[in-house]
Amino acid sequence: MKTQYTVTAVFHCPLERAFKAPILGDATKILPGYGVIPPVVGFVDDATWGQVGGHRIPVFKGSLFNPAGPQTFDQILVREENRYWKWQLDQLPWSMRFITKCQGEWKCNGNDDGTISVVWTYTLFSANALVHPMAYLFTKIFWAGLQRQGIKEIKAIAESGEAFLYA
Repeated sequence: MKTQYTVTAVFHCPLERAFKAPILGDATKILPGYGVIPPVVGFVDDATWGQVGGHRIPVFKGSLFNPAGPQTFDQILVREENRYWKWQLDQLPWSMRFITKCQGEWKCNGNDDGTISVVWTYTLFSANALVHPMAYLFTKIFWAGLQRQGIKEIKAIAESGEAFLYA
């Protein structure tokens, strides 16, 4: 079973920056934590990140429910230049064992007025029907909050012109 949450925004920057910002930008700014989700403070094993099949391992600050250190495995599944990303998070921490994996999707479209419309969707997959209500609530409360906060940070990165962390 799966649960989704989507946020949208309009960016005032070149299409290329709107496309690259969520994946190649500083994710420590994008993922500062929300509720029971601890902040990401860095990444390890990230030399291939940004390429199809590329991966990285986030390093979390830690919280009451999650220990500090490297956790999860992020992998790029699809990269359609200046249009679409799809990535997957799995090997989630023990406190999220009711979710088997998460998939993110980022879609960009140029508008006639020079702005860029962005649609960011996360799909969280439940471990089984018994824990799906917990996954549903987690998605709609905590993950949704993280995305609502994150889209603002991604927009700021894209519109700022600052250098991306990854090529």
